[in-house]
Amino acid sequence: MNIIFIMSDSFRHDNLSCYGGSRVKTPNLDRLAAQSVVFDHAYLGSFPTVPNRLDTMTGRFSCIEYQWQPLPREAVTLQELLGAAGYLTQMIVDTPHLIAEGFNYNRGFDGWEWLRGQENDRWKTSPRDITLPADDYKLRTPQVIKRHFRNTLWWKNEEDRFVARTMTQACRWLEENYQEPNFFLWVDTFDPHEPWDPPKEYIDLYDPGYTGQEPNYPVYGFWKDFLTEKELAHNRACYMGEATLVDTWVGRLLDKVDALGLTENTAILFVSDHGFLIGEHGHIGKSYIREVNGGFFYEAIRMYDNIRRIPLMIRVPGWKGGRHVHALVQTPDLTPTILELAGILRTEVLGESIHTELTKPGIFHNHSFAECLERMHGKSLLPLVRGETSRHRDFVACSNTLVNHSQRLAKAALVTEDGWCLHYSGSYDQDTRQGGLAGFDLPRDGASTIPVEPGLFYLPDDPGENQDVMTGNEAIAREIHARYVRWLEEIGTPLQHLAGRRKFKL
Repeated sequence: MNIIFIMSDSFRHDNLSCYGGSRVKTPNLDRLAAQSVVFDHAYLGSFPTVPNRLDTMTGRFSCIEYQWQPLPREAVTLQELLGAAGYLTQMIVDTPHLIAEGFNYNRGFDGWEWLRGQENDRWKTSPRDITLPADDYKLRTPQVIKRHFRNTLWWKNEEDRFVARTMTQACRWLEENYQEPNFFLWVDTFDPHEPWDPPKEYIDLYDPGYTGQEPNYPVYGFWKDFLTEKELAHNRACYMGEATLVDTWVGRLLDKVDALGLTENTAILFVSDHGFLIGEHGHIGKSYIREVNGGFFYEAIRMYDNIRRIPLMIRVPGWKGGRHVHALVQTPDLTPTILELAGILRTEVLGESIHTELTKPGIFHNHSFAECLERMHGKSLLPLVRGETSRHRDFVACSNTLVNHSQRLAKAALVTEDGWCLHYSGSYDQDTRQGGLAGFDLPRDGASTIPVEPGLFYLPDDPGENQDVMTGNEAIAREIHARYVRWLEEIGTPLQHLAGRRKFKL
């Protein structure tokens, strides 16, 4: 079976009508959802962009031992296992962080293509002088957005946009390789990640007639500090316009699959790495970033639902679509799922447990397939897709890295099967407040307003996580924390990263 994996960065789950009412127009992904099994409670594992891809490629929760870093030399990846099993593998990517600066997440693919120019990509050098779309203080990193606009000055029409170029190249690759007996195509687009700059007609779908500044690469922080309500609403419209642009061009790829006669022998997965806050909880962004003394301070914020929950749909030829799965699933589950689609393993439900066995023996370098499977934390989702079970995990943990971070940075969200969510930052004897990406003290305007203490929310009654119910429910919070520590131990978290996670202080 052929497999196409589509990753869209920062694509909020509530962009899609299959997750409830949505203002965002996504007819092509709605069509795919109607043909797919849709996972209503899919969550990221490690956060953000690069750690998420490491989870996806290895089937492991990388946050316990790695951080934002190049692909570890010792990691055995999904594409390497598929290649060893005889698959032709290709990556087509415009997400710069996976390839630039030696990050090497293309390793192991038979072929790869990087569409240049997104965000901070050091590509074009002329013209040096760039006019910004808004005042400096409203923009997260002015020098980065200048680079982005320098990279995109040549655009003339919609076809020049990043997601358009990426999906077009994916279509061309399919035209050249569709007769291969088995292929795996990873398509990774950074859109709708900011800067939000879709064609004007896409923005006009949601905010027609806007006049004003375009802070489309906004500071990550408390939006009232630097944006007006009108600018916030316009940013929301720009984001939605870019989500619709993604839908348009994913639709072109889906149409090409049909036109080439691949529909009956090609599985398709659509997923995102994380979401984004656009005004919720007073924030814009997915973290807190400030320029301090010529450097940039990074601070984790609580990983609310619109950040941690991700869209996930899987279309498998011959299997009934339009079904919704309510089980808790996570990003590391994607690796064994794709391996099962490829016929390398088989997952069966035996009583109350899930059993995985190797069906296609093989070896990658000095690692047998069996050894690689044993190291994975994820479990195949195909028993859920086949309707053989309705349960997968009894709780999920969504986390920033536990490596070299202080109390403030190592935030996690723990969601249980019965709807409780515990936000937890660990407990450290010495909180150095050394930001892992910068090492500056948190500016005072944010220090008093970013929660560090544990917070407890009951999602069935409070899906927006607006009412902390820790008082009176401390026993529930402690039980969730105890399950989290046991889980960290079970998946082999190094002892030096466990110390600050074992304690629970209210």
